[in-house]
Amino acid sequence: MKPSINNLFLAVLLACSLAACTDDKPQPAPEKPQEAAEPAKPQAPVQAAAPAVQKPAVKTAPQPKKDVTYTAEQLAQRLKEWDKKLSTLSTQFEQTTSYDGVQVSRSRGTLSYDRDRNFLRLDTLTRTGETEQSAVTDKKEIIILDEAGAHVTTLSWTDWQQGQPNQALFDFGNYTALVDKHNAAVKSQTPQEAVLVLTPKEGEEYELYLTLSKQDFFPAEIAIKSDLMLTKATLSAARKNAPLAENTFGGFFK
Repeated sequence: MKPSINNLFLAVLLACSLAACTDDKPQPAPEKPQEAAEPAKPQAPVQAAAPAVQKPAVKTAPQPKKDVTYTAEQLAQRLKEWDKKLSTLSTQFEQTTSYDGVQVSRSRGTLSYDRDRNFLRLDTLTRTGETEQSAVTDKKEIIILDEAGAHVTTLSWTDWQQGQPNQALFDFGNYTALVDKHNAAVKSQTPQEAVLVLTPKEGEEYELYLTLSKQDFFPAEIAIKSDLMLTKATLSAARKNAPLAENTFGGFFK
C-alpha cells in the first residue's frame, strides 16, 4: 500500500473516532419551566406585649418615737424655757383639795394670762357652768368680782396669793424663779409625760408636783402636798400664745 493511501485511511479513521466520541457525550437536560411562586401567606398580627403589672409599694409601718428619759435638771431647764416662751394662756382647770385622802373641796373654772401686761384673770364656775366669782390682777392688786361682774373688794396680790392652797397655779411667767428656789427630782416618767418634784431649799416643807408634757413641757397638772393636805389642779383645753379677747381683763388695770 502506498504511503499516501495509508495517510488518507488514517485520516478517515481518526475523523470517525472523533464523531463517535462526540455522539456519546451526554447532552444537558432541558430546563424545567419555572413554577409560579406561591403567594405569601398573611402573617398573624403581632400582639403587643401586656404592660408589666407593678406591684404596690410596700408601706413600712411608722417607727415609734424614741422614749426619751430626762433628768431632773433637764426637766427643770425645759420648764424654764417653756415659761419664757409663753406670752398668753387661756385654760380650763379643775382643782380638788383632800385631807388624808378625803376630799374636802372641789372647784372648776377658767384662767387667762397675759405676760406683757402681767395680767391674770381667774373665773370660778358653778356646776352648770355659770360664773360664781372672778378675780382680776396685775400681780400687785387683785380685784374680786361677784357673779354679775360687780366689784366686791380689792386686796393685795401677795396677801391673797399666800392664802391660796396651790400658789403655783398662778405662777405662770415666774417659773424660773420658782424652780430656782427648789430642789428638783423626778418622780416618774412615761413616753408622754414626766413628773417633776420640787422641794423648797429652805423654809416650810412641802412637795410640789408638776406633770410636764414631753411634747412641749407644759405643766398639765400642778399639785402641792403638805403634811396630809393635797391640792391638785388639772389643766385642760389650754390655748398657748393665742390672742385674748380685748375685754378679758375688764379694763380694771391700764
